[in-house]
Amino acid sequence: MLSKSAITKLKAIFIVNVIVVVLAIGGYYYVETLKVSSTRPAEFVLTDFTIYPAEVEVGEPVKISVNITNVGDEPGNYSLTFTVDETVKENRTLQLLGAESTIVDFTVIGTVEGTHTVKLNNLTGSFNVTAATLPTGVKISGLIVSPYEVWVGETIKVKAVISNENDAAVNCSVRLIINGTWLETKTIQLAGKASTDIEFTVTAESEGIHYVKVGTLNGAFKVVPTGMHTLTVNSSPPGVLCTVNGESGATPYSKLLPVGTTCTISMPKEHIISRTQPTWQFRSWEDGSTDPTRTITLQGYTSISATYSVLASCPALHVWNGSEYVYVTEVSDGTGYLGILDYFKEDGSIAFAYSYPWDYVKLNKVQPQPKNGFYDLILVQKADEIFYIDSVKLVVVDHPADFDVYSTKGTYIYNLKEQGKIYTVSKNLLTPVSAVNGAGENCLPQISKLDGVYTTGHEFQWDVLELNLGDLSNASEIKLVVAGTIFYSPGQVQGEWAAKFATQPGVKPFPPPYMEVKDENGSWVPVPDERQFPLCDVGTDVFVVNLTGLFPTNDYSLRIHTFFDTRFDFIGVDTTPQQEIAVKETYPIYAELSQLFSTDSTSTGNFTRYGDVTLLMLEADDKFVIGRQGDQLHVLFPANLPPIPQGMKRSFFVFVSCWFKVKGLPYLSFTVDPLPFHSMSCFPYPSIESYPYDEDHVNYILTYNTRSIAP
Repeated sequence: MLSKSAITKLKAIFIVNVIVVVLAIGGYYYVETLKVSSTRPAEFVLTDFTIYPAEVEVGEPVKISVNITNVGDEPGNYSLTFTVDETVKENRTLQLLGAESTIVDFTVIGTVEGTHTVKLNNLTGSFNVTAATLPTGVKISGLIVSPYEVWVGETIKVKAVISNENDAAVNCSVRLIINGTWLETKTIQLAGKASTDIEFTVTAESEGIHYVKVGTLNGAFKVVPTGMHTLTVNSSPPGVLCTVNGESGATPYSKLLPVGTTCTISMPKEHIISRTQPTWQFRSWEDGSTDPTRTITLQGYTSISATYSVLASCPALHVWNGSEYVYVTEVSDGTGYLGILDYFKEDGSIAFAYSYPWDYVKLNKVQPQPKNGFYDLILVQKADEIFYIDSVKLVVVDHPADFDVYSTKGTYIYNLKEQGKIYTVSKNLLTPVSAVNGAGENCLPQISKLDGVYTTGHEFQWDVLELNLGDLSNASEIKLVVAGTIFYSPGQVQGEWAAKFATQPGVKPFPPPYMEVKDENGSWVPVPDERQFPLCDVGTDVFVVNLTGLFPTNDYSLRIHTFFDTRFDFIGVDTTPQQEIAVKETYPIYAELSQLFSTDSTSTGNFTRYGDVTLLMLEADDKFVIGRQGDQLHVLFPANLPPIPQGMKRSFFVFVSCWFKVKGLPYLSFTVDPLPFHSMSCFPYPSIESYPYDEDHVNYILTYNTRSIAP
């Protein structure tokens, strides 16, 4: 958000809502008042203090747990002291982000009979230790209570394995205890070093949760009303909003339903806690399926779980929609990566690729609305990275209302033609005749609708999607409209993969995607490098691939090869000619860098000082706003646009030039220097190349990059 000093400055200079100040380099607009939302400091709340079981035998473990939540916005540290009978057993310090919650467990072994007092900071409880009933050297393991959920009158099997670790034979008694009450005893005779199964049968007598204890092991079963069973929806991380048959809830979600109920469970494709925390993207269900919506028919107790992966690389774009800042995507999350390893040379040194910094983002999920007379967007660096933002512009496109508009994308290694060109496409796109992956599986259902149902992908191996686009012999233009996403593994995993190629000179560990068409002989051939397939973003963007002129025959078959874990949500075909559109590029009239949340990042160097950075955002001139984890760039654009012409519709794009540097690369220090620049051949660049240290750029560095952070 804008700093107090910036707001004071604006109020002092202007006495009306908006005054235009014309400078030599362009127009600046200032707002009399801007609302600034303050962040709350870290504050911790402890809930769900649990001691289980409340009674154990000598030698058995007791688990003590508590849920700790940071109800503030800023990250902070919290210290826990765990004591038993006034003796400190453990001290533990946790760091939690704003709105983050975690469960902390401690374990203590009951060694002395009697009642023992437990304390976790200001929380107090107790457990009881009784004499052991099993002989020394006899162990119980593998407790299974099945089924977990039953009706009154049904039976539950309680099974375990009893083992004799002694050399001599033993006789022992094993007790079954339900809800703290002895129910049955079985006498077991075991030879030396022998094991055997033991089984009890329990009849459910009353509804509720019933706790089971066999020897030193604990379990449970649940009795529910006859004709009903429980559906449980879990997620990692927890707290994800979901819907079950249209009813909203949050994980872990649990509901008792009649047997035979058909349930449609929908999880969001993206889980956003706040602007200060990483964004999570849906990855799969526990059965491996990747559709965030699934339907099941409840026949018994059912527990399903959704897994999310962190989507936090590069600055995260948020746009004001009239009531809040809405997350859109990460910018330059693939092509702007500094230090792309191309291949190893004969001498073992690394050849690097050029990093393309531009990203072209259509604001599909949010229509920007004026705030105090300005279009308002924020770029937040959530991941532990260094960013170099050189330019941000808002591109306003007026186009025929019965057409959509999308841009082409960028990629690395290839110097693609028409990067960032805006195309019109029909709202009634053609569906490919067929879509088959490398395993021969039909993928047409996954790509025929933009619905969050993705094709499958794999990392570090080639996937192929073969499309038959139909008879397009009468089409003057052929455009592919694509929605796809990439799941990247952590930098360490990528580094381990790349290291395998150190003895394979010239082989690319991370080859870019490519397309193939059929030649006159029916053989698959790659299309020219400057017309190749671009790199999908981490967020699911919709973009255009211009195929016009790429097919040498009337066979309109196409293969798309991807090496990273690339998944397609939608692919459509457009053959309509380009329509007339009006494109207006608007530039920031105010931009400010500030810190949104604190960080423990190890990044070092001379970062851009906080405050007004408007002059750095007006063009791509190698004068960057350089920031790190926790920094945010707040940018305002003029909203005084002309009326939308009759019969036209207005769409918005954000074009961003941004490089980013990740930590953990063995060949690249996590420092601001060396600075990238647009005319470099690769990064890191060879010694014969240099950042332009002319008078203009040196003055920029001395004026703006004064926030020095030492190791």
